[in-house]
Amino acid sequence: MAHEYEIKRPVEDYATDLTGKLSLPMMMNLAILSSTLQSNVLGIGPSVMRPRGYGWVILQYDITINRRPEMDEVIRIQTTVGHNNSFLARRGFKILSEEGEVLCDIVSLWAMIDIHKRRMIRLPEDILAKYGSEAVKHLPGMDNPAKIEADEDFETRSYRVRYLDIDGNQHVNNTKYIEWMLDPLDPDFMESHEVSHVKLRYENEVHLGHTINSEVILDGNTSRHRIMLGDTVSAEAEIEWRKN
Repeated sequence: MAHEYEIKRPVEDYATDLTGKLSLPMMMNLAILSSTLQSNVLGIGPSVMRPRGYGWVILQYDITINRRPEMDEVIRIQTTVGHNNSFLARRGFKILSEEGEVLCDIVSLWAMIDIHKRRMIRLPEDILAKYGSEAVKHLPGMDNPAKIEADEDFETRSYRVRYLDIDGNQHVNNTKYIEWMLDPLDPDFMESHEVSHVKLRYENEVHLGHTINSEVILDGNTSRHRIMLGDTVSAEAEIEWRKN
């Protein structure tokens, strides 16, 4: 049976945006923090994995946001590693109010890579056993985000990958992609709307010194995004919004 792990944190001011609420990138960061702390407690954290040449990477997110917590609000972040097959594992997160209200529900798909060769490897059974993950023959797929088609007009903005965008797994931190995706949107739209649902899929890594393009189409209360390195898609997202 999958082991549940929980942390409790106040929403600090540095984790909020102009609205005074927990930002989407920081929401994702706190979820990842809970997974790292669980791994540390189980004795399979980054300090153990890196000497073995292993690193976890996120392939896909499906995020449902009911309410973003506000600055100084105490939240609980719960996580479990669910089913896995030979190469992929699902991890779930819930962000709760202190009283137990479900603020955010996250499903994520993970793989493990050889951090030197930068390629996927078979998931080690000894590590999965510590999480209590259950192996299945067929791991159901996750819904992909709607794509920006070649003949559509989109807004675009360029960014250079900086040194501080790179994390300990030697690749661009996954929350940087969502920052690049949201940045071209009009600030007035961002302040007057709330994210309600995100489908995010990572395709190809970008590296230090690369220049990427963040492309976006806003159609009513849905935005479609992609991060491009030349003609190569690095990440895609579909975001649903609701008016404040």
